Amino acid sequence: MTVGAILVVLLVLAGLGYFAGLGPMSRLNAARGITPPAKLGGLDRITDPQVRDQLQLDQTKEALSRINDGKQATVEAYGDLNGQRMYVVIALRGKVDIDKTIKDSGASPDQVKKVGKSTCVESTDKLPTQCYRGSNTLTVITQAANDGVGVEDVGPVTDEAFDAMK
Repeated sequence: MTVGAILVVLLVLAGLGYFAGLGPMSRLNAARGITPPAKLGGLDRITDPQVRDQLQLDQTKEALSRINDGKQATVEAYGDLNGQRMYVVIALRGKVDIDKTIKDSGASPDQVKKVGKSTCVESTDKLPTQCYRGSNTLTVITQAANDGVGVEDVGPVTDEAFDAMK
């Protein structure tokens, strides 16, 4: 009976470590792949190799994985090729300090908004509109690739991406 209880406790702890990104099992979670959804915000994922190369999506993904200690990363673009609306989504396994990232970007406190479960920064002269959402196991950053797109548009896409890539 005691051995069974210990085994159950160990299994629960291993599950928490894997899925919540805690303890030694978190490394296994960080190695899990990230599957990008085919659509986000009603927009199709851009899969055309020439466009992906022009946007340097795959090169950015490889660089992020290298600087993030080999943890899985993906960089995707969603939108129509006519340029009406486009988002670039970056997803990284592991936790990123979102508050520090926003502070380091130079954004003033009045530019930071909470939209849904995402923390967003309104566009500036130097940066496009960006939204962040994270946990111990996944961080998603979405930025608008078009002018005039506000945090109220980017925030829901970030939440949708986060939920789809868990």
